Amino acid sequence: MIIETDFLDHWKTRLIVRLLETESAPLHIIRLWSHCQTRKTNRFPDWNPEILSAVCKWGGDANVFWSAILQTFGRIEDGCFVAHQWDEVNSSLIASWSNGGKGGRPKKPRDNPRVNPESNPVIPQVTHGVTDREEKIEKTNSLKTPSVSDSESDSLRSRINKWFSRRENTEWSDKELKALKSVVKLNTPESDLKLLDARYESKNKYRRKDILTLLNNWNTEIDRCKSGACSMWWRCAN
Repeated sequence: MIIETDFLDHWKTRLIVRLLETESAPLHIIRLWSHCQTRKTNRFPDWNPEILSAVCKWGGDANVFWSAILQTFGRIEDGCFVAHQWDEVNSSLIASWSNGGKGGRPKKPRDNPRVNPESNPVIPQVTHGVTDREEKIEKTNSLKTPSVSDSESDSLRSRINKWFSRRENTEWSDKELKALKSVVKLNTPESDLKLLDARYESKNKYRRKDILTLLNNWNTEIDRCKSGACSMWWRCAN
């Protein structure tokens, strides 16, 4: 039961003290409120002055007490005696009764999860333990030197070295290695490679003059072979 701090000095309290002509009048009000808490309600049908006096343990005239209460802390509503505003002052108490009937106050989640339905989850980019800069460096390095196990790349590089009379131990430039990797991915048929063999081994005057230019124009060079003298040579040789 909640009793507000200004209860004894409230104008209603001072009024009922004057109406009942006793300073003990607030005790009878407290008994009324105590009854409300015990019954968990502030509405009592069929109450009359005698019942009210008995509940509040008023020993004087029941009608006088009834009249004083109706002027201060009570009212009649739909045939029921109502302890005025008791439900408002004790709203938290009534709420606890309601929660108790549902198993008590809802428990807080132990892990205290964050609830933010409007925000979009941010999914970090997976970098496998390397920064963007390190990843770029790794890619650049992979272009500089073909893998030793990359037999296709090594085979084609050796073939091209012969076309341009370049020694096997001569290092290729970064641009040449990058272009070579792109050409290897084309999976050029052996028949086309033999056309290029014929073109460059015969020192065709229309051949490319350097490796990088050849690699950057690889398919165009093969088309020239097929449409020119190399194509004629290949057909005659077979």
